[in-house]
Amino acid sequence: METLNQLMYWRGIASDYFNYKGEKVGVPLGNRKGLIRAMGVNPDDQDAVATQVYTLDVLPWTLWVPSFQVVEQHKQSFFSCNFSPADLDRSIVYTLILENGKHINGEFVPSGQPEVGDYVHQGARFSKRVIMCGALPLGYHSLRLSHEDKECVGEIAVVPEKSFLPETFSDAKKPWGFIVQLYTLTSDRNWGIGDLTDLKNLVKKSASMGAGIIGLNPLHALCAPIENNYSPYSPSDRRFIEPLYIDPECVPEFNGLTSSAATEIALLRAELNVNYKAVYKIKYETFRVMFNEFKEYELKRNTPRAQEFLSFIEREGAPLNEYCLYQVLRDEGIYNYSLSSLVLTNIQQDALDFYSYLQWLAQEQLSGCQLLAKELGMSIGLMRDLAVGADGSGAEVTSSGDLFCKAAAIGAPPDPMAEKGQNWGLPPMDPAKLRQTGFKHFINLLRTNMSHCGALRIDHAMGLMRLWWCPPGRTADFGAYVYYPFPEMLGLLKLESVRNKCMVIGEDMGVVPNEFREAIMAGAVFTNKLFYFERETDGAFKRPENYMPRSLAMLTNHDVPTLASWWGATDIELRNILHQLDDTVPLEVVLAERVNDKYRLLDWLASNGFEWVTKDRDSLVLLPLSMPLLAAIVDCGAKMASQIYVLQLDDLALIDEPVNVPGTSTEYANWQRKIGVSVSDLFSNEEIIKMLKNVSAIRN
Repeated sequence: METLNQLMYWRGIASDYFNYKGEKVGVPLGNRKGLIRAMGVNPDDQDAVATQVYTLDVLPWTLWVPSFQVVEQHKQSFFSCNFSPADLDRSIVYTLILENGKHINGEFVPSGQPEVGDYVHQGARFSKRVIMCGALPLGYHSLRLSHEDKECVGEIAVVPEKSFLPETFSDAKKPWGFIVQLYTLTSDRNWGIGDLTDLKNLVKKSASMGAGIIGLNPLHALCAPIENNYSPYSPSDRRFIEPLYIDPECVPEFNGLTSSAATEIALLRAELNVNYKAVYKIKYETFRVMFNEFKEYELKRNTPRAQEFLSFIEREGAPLNEYCLYQVLRDEGIYNYSLSSLVLTNIQQDALDFYSYLQWLAQEQLSGCQLLAKELGMSIGLMRDLAVGADGSGAEVTSSGDLFCKAAAIGAPPDPMAEKGQNWGLPPMDPAKLRQTGFKHFINLLRTNMSHCGALRIDHAMGLMRLWWCPPGRTADFGAYVYYPFPEMLGLLKLESVRNKCMVIGEDMGVVPNEFREAIMAGAVFTNKLFYFERETDGAFKRPENYMPRSLAMLTNHDVPTLASWWGATDIELRNILHQLDDTVPLEVVLAERVNDKYRLLDWLASNGFEWVTKDRDSLVLLPLSMPLLAAIVDCGAKMASQIYVLQLDDLALIDEPVNVPGTSTEYANWQRKIGVSVSDLFSNEEIIKMLKNVSAIRN
């Protein structure tokens, strides 16, 4: 049993946790055994358990150099090594090979270096020593230790103390802007789905109002068939962009539309929801024609544009090839394959280039949006969003070997809204494999999602420290928290943030340990504050000046009701229809509490300078949300002490229907509803213009 407990410790499986009430809850042994099984080890096989414990616990102490270590940059840098008693008095030579190719050489005797840890195995006491090596630059460096006929190599990531912050945060200005689900944007030119040209137009309008940031839904590549897999939070591959966001008409290879295609697009544009199947069909038919043009007039002639494309493929390397290969084989109905034994035909190679071409176009157009934002003076520009996981049958998981634990799923422990917990159906990365692979996949995820933007929001940022794992074949309440190498992952996050000049926002809502928030705040990672949930101890809405400065404040987002829906309580009516309300609480009680909250909101406004809302309050709470009341809420929100403040475009349009109802799949048309008002019309509305000018005056 002691060995099994050691294994659970090294695999990160927690034996207890604090629930939403703050109560300490013990995790049954059976739950933890279920997760060990999901990790590929039989907990009842003592030999298998012992082998795993040796590999994870003992073996690292027998190696001079860890395969990968993360150290914080200081004036005097260091690295750590492990030595057996026989090695302590030997003279060890080391060579640090920096990213820039420079070599730093040194020599030391382990017994003369500071000891920071030890481990006793079979009577031998292994000692961890730190070796000072002078100032090291940020980055990934190679380390080689040698003595006579013995040599050991590893990698050192030197990380900064804090993540990147734009220079604008050094003055009194507090950027504000908008958040939007890109596919919901409507215009008189798109093909039935919001695209990157719509985003460019939003950038122009936003900058003209004084906005400094535009937050987006995850732009990750989606699974096929897309008509069944359009949630941006359950993608096929988080490293790449969904091609449906490409605007074909901005590409040189686009040669116009037939009259029938133009008619079909006009109909798709007029639909209230995104018709993913039809949009996919017409866009991909066009993409293939465009690619044939590109091959004929660019690739065959090796033009500068063709060379740019080929350079893109080389730069993106193996991850792009793996993603495209998955797409090609999926099109052929092949889902089980070995990368090492695969021999591609010429037709398949051509198809690989087609999917690379789409990624090239998507990245070019997204890059153009961020460049425009900076040219127009936006302090941050685009804020991308990194989902917590990817679909188990998608490209990212399929091409990552055994990094992901496909037998388990990410979820959440029981709470009042879900007595059995939540299972999100996304396989988690195995923390042990993450370490063993030198965090390469995690680093690549950060790099690709920090490109072409000024900020990255990390959904469910608690995943840097721990995730709730759900075992196979059981409900989520049979799971447990699994801990990740948080110091290393946070360090790498800060490093990639600085290297990509991309600030980081960690979505930290829900039950979060204090040490997590303290660590990310110390590292200049912003937290995420949502208006509905920010309350004083008496239940009143938190005063604007009491908001955490290093945070992104938002009135609403994709997971909560719009302001119009919340005010009208239509979200409660919808949840009642969908059987999402607590059966033990009468509907009348839930509605009455919402009325109380509306009075609290009016009190919040009145205490912050909007006294007019005190007149005829009883009538006001019975009416739909009006533009004057919306303007008061938006203006009062602009006073929040949070250094970033964003508005959801849906709220400006007074949209009532949610874009997503958490806890549903087929019961509600999630991730499909459009805004219904074009960006041009929205920003031509005099009341909205006045409202946004007030926000800009308050924030800037």
